[in-house]
Amino acid sequence: MRSKTSSFNKEIIKQDFRNVGWISIGYFLGLFFIVPMQLFMEFGRDEPRITDDRGLFGGIFAYELQSLFLIVMPVLMAVFLFRYLHVKGASDFAHSFPMKRGKLFHHHILSGMILLILPILLNYLVLVITAGVTDVTEYYTLANASYWLWLFTTMTLLIFVAGVFVGTLTGLSAVQGILTYILLVLPVGLYGLVAFHLSTYIKGYSGDMVLDRSLQYFSPLVDLLEYRSYGPEEVSVPVEVLSLFIYGGIAILFYVASVWLYKKRPLEAAGRALAVSALNPVFKLGVTFCFALFGGMYFSVAQNTYSWMITGYFIGGTFGFAAASMLLEKTWRVFNLKNLKGWLGYGVAAGVIIAAIPLLWQSYESYVPEKDEVEKVYISSGYWNYQELIDHERDVPYITTDEGVQSALNLHNQLIEVSDPLKDGEDSFFFVYELKDGSKVYRQYQISEERVREEKKAVYETEEYKSIEYPVLSLDSSEIDQLLIHPNAGPGGEELYDPEKISAFMEALKRDINDLSYDQMVAPRGLSSGVSFTVDGQRDNPYHAQLFPSYENTIEWMKQEGVYEQMMIQSEDIHRVEVYEWPENRDYDHDYVHYVFDRLKESGVEPLEVTNKDQVEALLQGRENQEDGKYIVAFYFDERNTNHYDLLSFDEGDAPNFIKEHFE
Repeated sequence: MRSKTSSFNKEIIKQDFRNVGWISIGYFLGLFFIVPMQLFMEFGRDEPRITDDRGLFGGIFAYELQSLFLIVMPVLMAVFLFRYLHVKGASDFAHSFPMKRGKLFHHHILSGMILLILPILLNYLVLVITAGVTDVTEYYTLANASYWLWLFTTMTLLIFVAGVFVGTLTGLSAVQGILTYILLVLPVGLYGLVAFHLSTYIKGYSGDMVLDRSLQYFSPLVDLLEYRSYGPEEVSVPVEVLSLFIYGGIAILFYVASVWLYKKRPLEAAGRALAVSALNPVFKLGVTFCFALFGGMYFSVAQNTYSWMITGYFIGGTFGFAAASMLLEKTWRVFNLKNLKGWLGYGVAAGVIIAAIPLLWQSYESYVPEKDEVEKVYISSGYWNYQELIDHERDVPYITTDEGVQSALNLHNQLIEVSDPLKDGEDSFFFVYELKDGSKVYRQYQISEERVREEKKAVYETEEYKSIEYPVLSLDSSEIDQLLIHPNAGPGGEELYDPEKISAFMEALKRDINDLSYDQMVAPRGLSSGVSFTVDGQRDNPYHAQLFPSYENTIEWMKQEGVYEQMMIQSEDIHRVEVYEWPENRDYDHDYVHYVFDRLKESGVEPLEVTNKDQVEALLQGRENQEDGKYIVAFYFDERNTNHYDLLSFDEGDAPNFIKEHFE
């Protein structure tokens, strides 16, 4: 009678449970104390904490700590479960069993999956049972808990099989753990580095926008730690439904690749950095490329010149090539003719790529839409201003008039002519064109203001741009429940609740803003007061404003209401004033007035001290936000607190005579 043998060997499963069961127990206890136990402790609170719409992914259940277990435990399982591959004696012993290599691999994979899924499933059952016997809707719903189960199961299996895949590629357990995380983060790291370098070579390229809109899709670990509105009930959860399906598919691909590599892997590979020798050149090139990009980024940020960026490529690439060679050859003696030829080959290829990038993107850099193609255009000081409007589902204040669109196109053309993507200018411009065919064009530039002053002035003085720069212009007084006016530096302040007073104030404020000239917008005179609004019961809103002494209509309204002294800084509020001469010959990283002032204080420069009230009143005519000038004026409001001050500045032509006479 023919004997039968089962394809399932329970002894291997039992052995795996004995060897790595502690990881499963640790995973269960970690999740249990963070999620179900935390829920039980919340039940015992006299005053339960305020919950949010994230449910089991929210602050009460410490989702960040949950993620730590989710990221660490599957990798530990992969490392310890397949450690026998990386120890010569253990590898020979394991493969001496009368069992095909593929079947042995499947048994170990099955053990790991069971040991990782079981802790998640048990915690889920505790949550479901708890929801069945008591009201937990303040903390989570069954849909939220089921989504938690799906997310944790999918991501755990993905990270586990990624670790197994790396384990079949390497012969060292320590390298397996490190390379697993590198594999999971490498795409996002490369994406970020490439985006940075493109933004330094290509005029108009917005690295901020590219990274913000798609960065999380290049790494499951980054995706895990971001919250967006997806999933059942449209609550904030870390990973969207489509991504979970994609990650499940990627896990299957890792599994298939792991099986194939496991069968092809030579037994003598234990102890080698890479088990598959054919991948040595790929590994070496990848490490070299990554270190070169990082070196170029480091030196370009520090020095802002292409020569230093290329130096960074050379230093980083050389270090990466040498490090990869040492790891693969297990010796520091890698400085030989063979490696020198490989390094030179890499250098030539890298040089060709660097030279080709600007040529390949010339049409991108020079493109400006024709006026008859443009439906409307948005301009702001940066991508984040635009994205904030999108995130909060607010209307984007576009420029639509012929005059406004033309002024935007003129500014764009000038920016292409004079901007340098590697230079960090004081001014930033972000353009969004919505074309008549429905497509959108995005560009971003940084440059010093004086190089585009006339074109910028034409844009700033349009009524539509003022609606972008001053969101308060779109605020109806009927929506305002309360407004608070308070000097930004000095004492005082006033709250308004009366709808009639609020309406009159808003009418005066809007008239003043619409009358502002370009110079008043970029460098207003005098110390300002801030205005914050409570709109429809919400204090957190985009509406805010600054009041300056040049706002004639608003100042007149304050005086009529008898609140001018409380709302605006007076000379009586100032304890003393220090005046410094703006140094002509200076080697500073920035020309911002606060930065220059700090350097002067650090250098021990003696200022002119002013306490005379008439002179203080004259000094209150200085400008805010200047990036250059002749004199810096510091106003102190409290003799006991030298950190409580505000700054204005003067050009030589508009400075009071007593300052000029002192510094002659």
